[in-house]
Amino acid sequence: MRLGLSQAAYRWVSYPGLRIDQPEYGFRGMAHPYGTVTTGPDSMDELPVAWWADRCEEWHLDSLYMSSKDFADDDECAAAGRRLADRGIEWIGSLGMAWAVEPEEWPAIRAAAATRLRQMQAVGIKLTALVNSDPPGAEGQPVPNGGLRFGHFSREIPMSRQIENIARNLGELVEDAEATGIVLAFENHMDYRISEIVQFVRAVDSPWLQINYDFANCYSVVEDQVDAAHLAAPYTVMTHIKDMRVQSITTTGEPQFFHAPLGYGNVEIPEILEILQQNAPDPDSISHCIETCCLPQYDPQLWMKLSIEFLETKCARYFQSRTPVTT
Repeated sequence: MRLGLSQAAYRWVSYPGLRIDQPEYGFRGMAHPYGTVTTGPDSMDELPVAWWADRCEEWHLDSLYMSSKDFADDDECAAAGRRLADRGIEWIGSLGMAWAVEPEEWPAIRAAAATRLRQMQAVGIKLTALVNSDPPGAEGQPVPNGGLRFGHFSREIPMSRQIENIARNLGELVEDAEATGIVLAFENHMDYRISEIVQFVRAVDSPWLQINYDFANCYSVVEDQVDAAHLAAPYTVMTHIKDMRVQSITTTGEPQFFHAPLGYGNVEIPEILEILQQNAPDPDSISHCIETCCLPQYDPQLWMKLSIEFLETKCARYFQSRTPVTT
C-alpha cells in the first residue's frame, strides 16, 4: 500500500477561494481562526502545485489527489502535470458531475466529463475519483460544492432509479475512460452508501469503473464502515484515509461528527486497512490519500504530523516499502 495526500488536508491555507488570509474567507461569515500557524503559499496567482508537492515530499508521500478543473487553461494544467512528474509524484484526479441525471440530461454531462478526461490524459493522469455533484446552474447561479439533488436522502428521484441512471450513464462513460486510459473510482462522498455504489459498479462490470473508498464518509449516510469496507474492497483502487470522532448523543438529542487526525477519532482504520489488504484487487498499488479535513481554527500541519505518527506506529506493516518520517 502507498500513502498520498489529498489537497483538502490543507484547504483553509491553500485553496484560493478558502484561504484564511484572504478577504473571501471573511465573506463567508466565519470567525477568524487563531489556532492555525501553518502558512500557505505566497502567491495567489495560480493553484499552489509546487506548495502541495513540497508537502508530499515533507511527509514522504508519493501521490497527490488534486482536481484539474480550477486551472486557468490546458497549458497551465500541463505545466502542473510536468511539475509533479519531475518530482516523482503521481497526480490522481477528481471529476465531479451529476452522474444520476435522467437520460435527456446525460448527453451534456457526458460531453463535459469526456472533455475533462481528455485534459487529464494530456497531463498523464491514470486514475481519477468520481464525485457526485449537481448539474450546472442557470446563468449567474452558483453550483453548490457537492451533490444536493441526488444521493441517499434525495426525495426527487427514488434510489432504485438513481442506481439505474448511474449504471446506464457510467456504462457509457467507461468507453471514454478506456479511450483515455483513465480508471474511474466512484467515491462515497457523503451522499451514497457503499451498498448502493457497488450495485451500479457491478452493473457496469468494467475494469474502468472501480471505487474510491472514503474511510469516514459512511457516517453521513448511516452506514457501518467495516461492513462497507468488506463490500468496497473487491473494487477499491484508491482511498481517502480519514478519521472522525462521533458524539452519538448531545444535549439536543442530535448526534454530531467531528473531523479528527488519523487515530484520534472512531473510524476503525487498522481493521479497514486489513480488509483492503486481504480483498482489494491490487492492494500494493492502492494510494491512501490522507484527507485530514480540519476546520480552519485547527492547524493542518499538526494534524498531518499526528496522522503520520499514528500510521507509522499502528499501521506500519501495511506500508513497508515506505520511508518513515522522522518527527
